[in-house]
Amino acid sequence: MRHALTLIPAVLLVLMAAAPVSAKPPTKEAQPPVFDEFAAGDVCDFAVRVESLESKAKAILFDRRDGALKVNLSGSLIEQITNLDTGASVIRQSSGPAKVSLNAAGHVVLKYGGASVLTFFDGDVTGRGLLYFKGGGAETEIGDDGFFFVRVDLPAHVEDLCATLSA
Repeated sequence: MRHALTLIPAVLLVLMAAAPVSAKPPTKEAQPPVFDEFAAGDVCDFAVRVESLESKAKAILFDRRDGALKVNLSGSLIEQITNLDTGASVIRQSSGPAKVSLNAAGHVVLKYGGASVLTFFDGDVTGRGLLYFKGGGAETEIGDDGFFFVRVDLPAHVEDLCATLSA
């Protein structure tokens, strides 16, 4: 399953299904550990695995009075990223935090406040890749199809994990 900040899939389903209702108290949802494998050519030139070594991540859902739904993603998330062809691996903190919302076009927008591991595919505006955002300041937007990124504003410090793991 695709992930952005690795916590996003469950949150996207909630956001996309949300209908305007009266405001409710925030709810917290624990996020499941990450375990994703990608074939060679999906995100890197080699097969790669992204898995949680520690996952204490949570989503806090805010149901606003105007019907808008906002989600804050936070908590500890440590991931191991492995080149399945060579066995080379790195460990990265991917705890964010991030804020998720819908924009006027109905697209999911993610604002990253910290470290995050993100996968990108050929249909994304960036092309395929596996990037580690080392700090805050990044913002992504998922298009009408609910999957591909149509806008990616990178933070000042980014590591290309495909390049790191291919060395």
